[in-house]
Amino acid sequence: MFPRLLAILLAGALPSIHPALGEEGEDLMQGLSEGAEGHMREELGVNDTTTPQIQKLLLDLDSFQPIPMKLVESNDLTATFPNRFQTALHFGMIVADGFVIVINERPQSIQNIGRALIRQARALGVGDSLTKRAASLIDLGQKGDWMRLREELIKTQSDVEGAMMNLHDEEMAHLISFGGWLRGFQFAVNATADKYTPQRAAGLKRLDVISYFIDRLDTLNPRLKQTPLVALLLSRLKTIYSIESKAGERPPSQSEVNEMRDLANEMVAAALSKTDDNGKLLDVVE
Repeated sequence: MFPRLLAILLAGALPSIHPALGEEGEDLMQGLSEGAEGHMREELGVNDTTTPQIQKLLLDLDSFQPIPMKLVESNDLTATFPNRFQTALHFGMIVADGFVIVINERPQSIQNIGRALIRQARALGVGDSLTKRAASLIDLGQKGDWMRLREELIKTQSDVEGAMMNLHDEEMAHLISFGGWLRGFQFAVNATADKYTPQRAAGLKRLDVISYFIDRLDTLNPRLKQTPLVALLLSRLKTIYSIESKAGERPPSQSEVNEMRDLANEMVAAALSKTDDNGKLLDVVE
């Protein structure tokens, strides 16, 4: 608890200290800031698994090209949800959609992604920084500056991570990350099922990440864990883990990839399903 409190105090104090330090003190301030952020990251469970680098994910998705664009376009960017759980998942999925849009250089689509991120950022209460960042994505999309768009997406990830730390919401951090990973996995496994090669199939095997997200879903607060949606996501994720584990050292076969594709599609559809006025998830198959 003390490291978190220290991090909060340092983070709050540094902006007012900085002017008094002058240029010679900038290195010291940066070191303190990074130390405070490190404590906060540790306390909130934010690490390379919970918030994977956007640049790496972009490169990973590059290797699965072509991604079925109909699948990308199937996401209703205007969808809203009456609970933070689905809103967090959808936010992560929209970011993943943005990765594919940038790879395929679609200016109008990246504008839609930017606007959707603004709406979701407001719904999540993550602050004005994301609103400004998403507006920058729209501007760069209009200009067709794809290299800078990739850089801006990386900065967007940093802003999301910083906002999660400021909210001190570990579950939010994991759910946004899980939504992005799930959507990216859906793209990759569908692309592999459409054009199977052992090399592509081998790239789907990420037992460490899958195990991590199984643990995150398994340790949600009881109210969330008892919902049909979480039960479905956890069950299907464990099945994907089992399929990849049984493959051993070999790449998953075509039939195994097809099975994982169906599971991933079912998980995404469930995550974006409608709820009733009481927050009960509808159209979710046990």
